[in-house]
Amino acid sequence: MPRFSLPADHRPYTDKYFLHTKRILDADGLNPRVTMQVFIRQGPGVVRGVDEAVAVIEKYADPAAGGIEVHAVPEGTAYGPKDSLMRIVGPYATFAELETMYLGVITAATTMENDADIDLAAVRAKAGRIRALMPDKDLMYFGARHWHFSRDAEISRAAVEGGFTSCSTDAGAKAAGLAAGVGTIPHALCLVYGHAFGRERGTLEAAKAFDRHIEAENPRIALVDTFEREIDDSLSTAREVSRLAGVRLDTTGESLAQGGLPFDGRTYWTGPGVTVEGVAAVRRALDAAGLDRVSIVLSSGFGGEEKLRAFAEGERRHGRLFTSLGIGGIFPARHATADIVQIEGRDFAKVGRSYRENPLMRRVL
Repeated sequence: MPRFSLPADHRPYTDKYFLHTKRILDADGLNPRVTMQVFIRQGPGVVRGVDEAVAVIEKYADPAAGGIEVHAVPEGTAYGPKDSLMRIVGPYATFAELETMYLGVITAATTMENDADIDLAAVRAKAGRIRALMPDKDLMYFGARHWHFSRDAEISRAAVEGGFTSCSTDAGAKAAGLAAGVGTIPHALCLVYGHAFGRERGTLEAAKAFDRHIEAENPRIALVDTFEREIDDSLSTAREVSRLAGVRLDTTGESLAQGGLPFDGRTYWTGPGVTVEGVAAVRRALDAAGLDRVSIVLSSGFGGEEKLRAFAEGERRHGRLFTSLGIGGIFPARHATADIVQIEGRDFAKVGRSYRENPLMRRVL
């Protein structure tokens, strides 16, 4: 395998919520053996960056000590949308912090192979247009996993110069003149707690664990879409986590959110994913329960300006729906995505994801 120039410490380049995840799992003594599956939604094309992604895992995860196995397609393999390109099997806490880096190297290399390099001026301009469309919202740059870690600092700086208010990594935040990266809970943490406590309590138990173990200056934001229980889990976490500041909706494009409406021709308003009517349903449920103090954070697809316009119109019709946006897609890229699809050898995934075999994969670690 080729040699790559990797930093001594991966943590400055890691999304903050993966750093939180490792700390929480260690504190609660949870470390199940999981199967993590990597795919690229945009295709067809030729995948690159696989060898460097494996090098990231080998350097930082200590697979000999942690019992990790990695299977992957060969560098330069032709792929189709959602083909499984890499599979990592091992104790989750051993490699939980590495997702940002290994996805970023695959995304950047594959995008440059099939399309083009990143344009920082375009990033800055895109961030400015988003700020103009959302003048009163907190804008968090969540795109570290969408490009190579070596350029995270300059991309984050361009996003903040364009109008974003925070970044997800410490390296990006420092470059942008901010104190530290921001973030709360990923789907993977909810899945681990869902496996331990059941799907109906997974989100709540993950939020309670965050509240127990993470410093008070970090806002308590519960991710509530993992199990297609956006309303139920918003209400349960708000009632049981007294310091809860908000809930985050990141419903996958394969899933109709609880409270959402089937697609009726109104793009971004109805149908699967994070939609205006789905968010409005969560807002109404919280307010009706006397939980208007709980804010709503949105992510998934908000780099699209038409979607932003739809949500701006949604607030004009429904009133204030959300306070913050987490946005990663502020430049064109073929996004590598990772999902836990099995825990302790049995299928266990968020709604819309499942284990997929690929005969082209071979063991590489």
